[in-house]
Order: sequence, then C-alpha cells, then structure tokens
Amino acid sequence: MDSARLLEILASYNRFWTTGHVETGIGRDLLPRCLSQLDSKEIVVLKGVRRCGKSTLMAQVMDALLERGAKPQQLLRVNLEEPLFAAEAAVELLEQIYRTWRERVCPEGKGYLFLDEIQNIPGWEGWVRGRSDTEDVKIFVTGSSAQMLSREIGTKLTGRQVSFEVYPLSFSEFLRFKGIEVQSELEYIAEKTLIRHHFHDYLKYGGFPEVVLKQNDDDRELLLKNYFEDILYRDIVTRHEIRDVANLRNLAVFLLTNNTRLTSVNKLKSNFSISQDKTENYLSAILESYLTFQLQKFSWSLKSVQRAGFKPYAIDTGLRNRVAFSFSADAGRLVENVVHNQLLRCYEEVYFGAEGGETDFIVKEGVTITQRIQVWHEDALQTEIPERELTAFRDLQKDTGQCLLLTNDLKKEIEVGATKVHCVPVVKYLLLGAGNEGR
Repeated sequence: MDSARLLEILASYNRFWTTGHVETGIGRDLLPRCLSQLDSKEIVVLKGVRRCGKSTLMAQVMDALLERGAKPQQLLRVNLEEPLFAAEAAVELLEQIYRTWRERVCPEGKGYLFLDEIQNIPGWEGWVRGRSDTEDVKIFVTGSSAQMLSREIGTKLTGRQVSFEVYPLSFSEFLRFKGIEVQSELEYIAEKTLIRHHFHDYLKYGGFPEVVLKQNDDDRELLLKNYFEDILYRDIVTRHEIRDVANLRNLAVFLLTNNTRLTSVNKLKSNFSISQDKTENYLSAILESYLTFQLQKFSWSLKSVQRAGFKPYAIDTGLRNRVAFSFSADAGRLVENVVHNQLLRCYEEVYFGAEGGETDFIVKEGVTITQRIQVWHEDALQTEIPERELTAFRDLQKDTGQCLLLTNDLKKEIEVGATKVHCVPVVKYLLLGAGNEGR
C-alpha cells in the first residue's frame, strides 16, 4: 500500500494525534488491571466475544496514557478489520504500518501500539514478539477467537504476554451505565428497589455495551440479532470455512436455548444426525467464538469428567433470549447463566457438581474448593426452600468451602445436616459477593 494512503488511513483512526482527546465511554472494571501492565515489557492481550467492549477498554488505556503525559503521537491504534486492509492482511502490512508511524509520526521515544482484532493477520504473534523484543514499544492486542489466540500465545508468546478475558458488562458495570454505583451494603440497601428493577432488564437484554445504551427495545432486539449473525458468519463460518451452515446454526441455537442443561457430544450428534467429527469441530468453533461456554463436572478423576458431559452457558443472556425467543419461563436459568459468567470473571476454575445431588457451581482455587453455590430464583414471596435445592449440601465433609444458596430476595442462614448454608439474594451476591471478598 502506498505510504501516503496508509498514513491517511491511520490518521483517520487516530484523530487524537491532533485533538489530544480519546473517546473513552464508561469505565470498565478491568481497566485497573490493564493499567498495572503499562510499565511492563509484556504484550497485553485482550480476548473476548465480538462487541463486548475490548476496543473501548483499549481507548481507556490510551486516555490514561495521555493523562500521564504521553504525547498523542506516541500512540497508534489500528483496526485490523478495516476493509482497506483486507487484501493485504499479512505481517508485511503490520510492518508497513509500524514503519510508517515511526518514520512519519513518532520517530523517537517510546511508542504504544494498539492492534484491534489481531487474529485477522496470519503469523501476527511472531511479528508482535519481534517488535516487542527489539523496539521501544508497548503493545496491546485484542482478539475475538479464544482457542486460536491461546494456540498462538502458547507457541510464540510464552512468558512474553499477559492475557485478560473481556466479557460483556457485569451487573455492576451495567448499573454504572445506568448511573448507579454500588460498593457497599448500605448503597445496596438504599437503591435496592431500583437495582432489582434493573436486574430484570439485565436478564432480558444482557450486557453488551451498545445494547445497554439503546433506549428502544426494538433497537436492542435488532442489535442482538446482528451480533449473533456477525459471530456466526464472521467468527465461525468464514474463519473455519464451514459449508454446512444450517447444521452449525441449529447447533448454536440449540446450545443457547438449552443453556444450563446437561448435554454431551454424543447427544448433540444424535440430535442433529451429523458425524462425531463434525459435531466436535462445530462445537469447538462455537466455543472458540465465545458464543457459549462449556462447564465441566468437578471430579478428581479425569475419566469421570470426560464421561460426564457438559453444561452450555451463553456469553450473554440478551443474545440467548434473542436467538431462543424465550424469557419469562426461563428466568431461573437466566439467573444461573448470569451467575456462571460472573464466576468466570472472578475465578479460574469453576465446575458443576454431580456427587450426592447436583450442585450448580463449585469454585476451586488451587487445590481447595472455596465455594459451593446453588441458584434458586423463585418468586420473592416464596420462602419455603425445596428439598431438591438443599440436597447438594447434605453429608458434606468439613472444609468443603463456603456454601451459598443464591435466592431471589431471601436472606438467612440455615443448617442442612451439619452444613451451614448462607442464603443470599443473587443481586447482592453479584454486586458485593463474587470477586469482592475484600469489600
């Protein structure tokens, strides 16, 4: 590409070179962790589903750099999904972009390079590592492909990168977008009625930032439909060169509609009358796109885990509802899905339990189980807890972690056999519980 034309494109994406101002949107909870890496040499990788806010998070990092005194010209942001780059999507393009910026805009001093949707460039990891090792540049990259980025990072960037998973808005962030901050129990109590109202909206339309900012329900529905189509075609069909789009779509819709319900590759294969290999490949591609997650059974035996199947959870309840065209009848499962995603934000190892009665979630930290969680979200007026929700807590050994029953609005402590179970409103847990033990 002609260097003058390339500079023109870069300038259009980096208007802050002249204005000195970056549009940042509303702050994300992950920002402090990203900023803690500014002075390190490691490459920062932001991974997550399309449209979850990775680009906005990068903009917030850029704004922080400007506030610290960095000159605007020291920063370069590149969107690698730019159509004008499509015909030249190779490491040579990255090198040309970098050299044009360095020679024409930032010829000296430390540089900060932000590369959006890096997975569009084959062999990107070798180029990024080379520049990071030989140039005075701090590099941030984003990507929408979980497994591919993991493979590339594992081979070329081992020990040279720090990765963060970016999700759609947590409920705490969702409230921030509504102008509500909850950082203590007193603030929760003061705003409880309004918070519970917003939680219903969060369950129905989810936490994709642009969807949350829409005022009209029809606009939200349309945006969610477009997100699903983009993920399906751009991140799955095109990337994996899938021809049987009908079965792929049916499988994706099935997993989203049947979120929280135990299934297996064999069951999926039978449902759709497709081969084992095709089922496994399609499932892998769907998981790689972050459209759904796969929750495994907890067991100290690997064979037991492999035989147990898995539970699918949607990346976003709004996206799930738009595809499944269902909401009210599935409220309990949607709440469970929200809890699952919050646990993934906060902990590395999350499972479901199937020993002595099913447990919705088991949180393991190191070699220790720290939480056992059951989600029971019935009408707020119902206070009689069904026995099926308590079975998982009976006959537990000592030191099996904190036992929690997440409820609609019931708060108390109960004894289940020899086990103390804390009944906590799910909204309170999402705001002040998971990942906020220090508050």
